[in-house]
Amino acid sequence: MKKLKQTVKKKTNKVELDKSAFDTSFSPNRTIKIVFYVLLAITPVFLSYLYLSFAFKQNQIWSFPLDDPWIHLTFAKNLIQYFSFSYFKDEMVTAGSTSPLYTILISFGFLITNNEMVLSYIVGILFFVLSSLAFYKLSSFEFLKENILAMLCVGIFIIDKWINFIAVSGMETTMFIFILILCAYFYRERKAVPFAVLLGLIMWTRPDGVAFIGAIIIDYALVRIYFKNQLYLKLFSEVDLKKIGIIFLGIIGLYFAMNLVLSGSILPNTYSAKLTYYSPEFRNRFDFLETEVWEYFKAGAYYVLMIGFIFSFLKLLFDIYKKTYNQNTLYIAFILLLVLIYFIKLPYAHRFGRYMMPIIPFFILVGTIGFRDLARLISKYTNNALLSKSILYILFIITYFIGINNYDQNRKEYAEQSKYIYDRQVKAAMWIKDNTNENDVIATHDVGAIGYYGNRKIVDVAGLITPELIKKINDRDYVKYMADYMKDKGVTYLAFLREWFRVSNQNALFTTADVLPPEVMEVYKFDPEKTKIISREANGLLMNAQMLLGQKAGQQMRNVINRMLVLEPSCAYPYFYLAYGYYLQSDFANYEKNMLKALELFPDYKEARYYLGEYYKTNGRFEEAKIQLTKSLELDPQNLKVINYLKVVSDSLAVRQLQIPPPK
Repeated sequence: MKKLKQTVKKKTNKVELDKSAFDTSFSPNRTIKIVFYVLLAITPVFLSYLYLSFAFKQNQIWSFPLDDPWIHLTFAKNLIQYFSFSYFKDEMVTAGSTSPLYTILISFGFLITNNEMVLSYIVGILFFVLSSLAFYKLSSFEFLKENILAMLCVGIFIIDKWINFIAVSGMETTMFIFILILCAYFYRERKAVPFAVLLGLIMWTRPDGVAFIGAIIIDYALVRIYFKNQLYLKLFSEVDLKKIGIIFLGIIGLYFAMNLVLSGSILPNTYSAKLTYYSPEFRNRFDFLETEVWEYFKAGAYYVLMIGFIFSFLKLLFDIYKKTYNQNTLYIAFILLLVLIYFIKLPYAHRFGRYMMPIIPFFILVGTIGFRDLARLISKYTNNALLSKSILYILFIITYFIGINNYDQNRKEYAEQSKYIYDRQVKAAMWIKDNTNENDVIATHDVGAIGYYGNRKIVDVAGLITPELIKKINDRDYVKYMADYMKDKGVTYLAFLREWFRVSNQNALFTTADVLPPEVMEVYKFDPEKTKIISREANGLLMNAQMLLGQKAGQQMRNVINRMLVLEPSCAYPYFYLAYGYYLQSDFANYEKNMLKALELFPDYKEARYYLGEYYKTNGRFEEAKIQLTKSLELDPQNLKVINYLKVVSDSLAVRQLQIPPPK
């Protein structure tokens, strides 16, 4: 035993000798630590505030760049007001929150303030601060006495464009990141009780946190079995393992029980709904890997960090081959498992790569460790510590330079996307609140802002809070099933983005079509006997035709529309676009014929009346133009184009009247 210890000691001393030519130990004194912790607390607040102030200065409104935050807020508001995990008063009890822990937390926030924006911003920024502090603790553990590298590592995290973005986006992401980082720290320190508590809370925060739980299992199994001869690796005691098992299973058992009671499933509705709607059947998995993972993590400052990450990954493979434990095992395993889960189950990273964001701190840590190890390797083979240190700090300088630039550019993205959501979801919600009564039921697929501000009972046609619809979402005849379901539930209004569902032969009561492309939010009155929603396949063909119209590809457009007519022969839209296909080919007779057919099917089709009126005006057919434009103006009284054209037509008719000699 004594000989074995001497051997281990010799190996340890050899490692220290290999590092000594390169490493410069830095252990900050108490004053420096206090100053740095203060900076860790203040800087995230300041950087997040800059995002908010810039967005408000640009938009003059407070908003989020996603619709999802209002889902949490709606559940939280009803939880505190009605003591019910419901989406409308206490009448829609459901496990519709992906992050029940976050929802419960902000529900308590409503006891302090009723301002949902301030509440969400403060909670998001608070967890950004806590994540920064926890990340410094974890980095300090990994870099041991090289504390300057730990400081540089956490600095990259604090200026990260997406972490700042999501901190003020009203989502649970920064809380999830905080729990993951702190859990990793307590695991590395082998502190059983806090580790077990945080491990259990992971699923309460996001179900995809199972990837981190899996990474923990892989890492500890390797330590205990594969690297068991490396005596410097600390293990949990048998007592600790029992504590971890009891605490973890107890916390996660409560999570499964809550979901089971609320919705009859051990996981939230959102899990099943998103897996169904974004099924891999409809999305190429390798496109996901290329565009939403690889491209995401090699953009901007990540491009430089990728050098360190790849080096760390190759070193991990080499160390496994050599049966030497690698400090990055847990972090790389988590990254790979999370990507693998989405690759298999849900090849979709959501807007701004939100589902990949929990990877960011661990990607930064692995990348910076890779910088350090790469510099050590250079030092070893060149015997030039100055060169290797220069390379190391140049990599950090480049990362910081690009990272700060990325942060600044992303402020504009945050402001634009916040306005984008406000002008669609929030304004539609406000219209619903002002123009419907409390007994109305709204069917929509974006339930966030509409549920919170509209304050009406919701039927969620995407299934997040209406789980009965989930199994039918990808059926070919889902639109018909959905219409029957809405009729049965007493739906009175529809609020849809055209790109999701489109209502045929009916004018919207609220629309963003004229001012806010590309996505168009519309609100319709729902009449079960008259309202017709076109099939998803037909809507896809229609959007394809619109794209071809922009490319002025007349013949291709006609081919696509003729396929749509087979599916929706009584819909006015295909005839409208078929008319344009003929127009692009200078076949004006068929242009007019198809416009008239569109109006036959849908007499109140204001766009068709306007364009037909414009066509008649251009061809000097002023009487016919006046009929069409007058009707168009009745349907859309605020349309300045129609007003101007109608004036030109009326003036032309007046001139013509004067030019005609009176009858003898």
